[in-house]
Amino acid sequence: MNKQPRSHKDRSFAYRARQFFSNLPKLKNQLLSSKKPGWQILGAIFNYWLPVFVAVLLILLFTPYKYTPIYLICDLVGFCWICATIRCLNKIFSLRHQEARITISQIVLLLSFCIGIALMLYILDIKKDTIDYYVLAAVGAVSLLVFQNTLRSVVAFFYLRSNGLLRIGDWIEVPSHNINGMVRMITLTSVTIENWDTTSSTFPTYLLHAEHFRNNQKMLQGRTLGRRMLKTFTLDSGWIRTLDADDVRRLCAMPELDSNFCRSQFKPGMLNMEAFRLYIYHWLMTHPKVSQHPRLVVRWLEHTSEGLPLQLYVFLTDTGIMPFEWQQSLIIEHFVKALSWFGLQLYQKPAGYDAINNNIHIMQQEADHVTHHVR
Repeated sequence: MNKQPRSHKDRSFAYRARQFFSNLPKLKNQLLSSKKPGWQILGAIFNYWLPVFVAVLLILLFTPYKYTPIYLICDLVGFCWICATIRCLNKIFSLRHQEARITISQIVLLLSFCIGIALMLYILDIKKDTIDYYVLAAVGAVSLLVFQNTLRSVVAFFYLRSNGLLRIGDWIEVPSHNINGMVRMITLTSVTIENWDTTSSTFPTYLLHAEHFRNNQKMLQGRTLGRRMLKTFTLDSGWIRTLDADDVRRLCAMPELDSNFCRSQFKPGMLNMEAFRLYIYHWLMTHPKVSQHPRLVVRWLEHTSEGLPLQLYVFLTDTGIMPFEWQQSLIIEHFVKALSWFGLQLYQKPAGYDAINNNIHIMQQEADHVTHHVR
């Protein structure tokens, strides 16, 4: 017997169903890209609709039989679905720097976990002073021991967020763990940063609560007096000498130096190291990119076996990454260039090239050792 062809109404329903499921990913992406949080949540729900559909179907089928394992599986599936949904939303909130929504989503995740545990205990219906009760207590004690760092991270998350110490896009440094980069994602248990070499690093949140970390965001945005430049240069002590009258006249005649400053500060008989320090301090004081606050220090450090260190403690007004490095490089280059004006030289440990090209020559004749007696 031949089958009757489907009616136009049936074909229309099947076509519409296929069209709906084929357009579901496109609809999901449109909802997730919306600026309204309601549509974003709906898009995240559509992203993981299949596990929820299976869980609801199992509950409807096995509710008359009160089948406990099915309830536990549905409870676990529901919690996993909430975790996946919030993780999807957290990525969107992090990209858009929506700080309040990030915190709210993590609070919802924590509440969902607590509700899931409560439902599991209710489904198991464990009585006191039973074997199941003691087994559950032992499992809970072991879980607290195993997941203690996770609990510490949850506490650290709320501490950092409530005090405004950590936000998306902040430049943070944790020197003890060699962490240095921009914050890209924050969750209850972990923080993801983008390193300066474009790689990503993830570490537990409790590290930022238990150990010292530095947040450079205010400085990077120019909301401080400047960004610190701290450089130390070791000068060769063998080049230190006094200036004579010809040296002072030569320095005052140089177009690179301020003649009024030279005539008032440089005097015959002063050390060239003193004149150089005064010049560097004056040059930095008049530099347009150097802030005179909170401090500007040019000082000599303790003498070492390599030479005499001169330290520059300067704050630059260009706090951006590229502008700061550019201005710092210009200052270092001018420092090295000005050394020769004062007859000074940086110290450098001798290398093989220095040993080959020195002015000490080996003589072929034997040395004439003469003993001189002091009378």
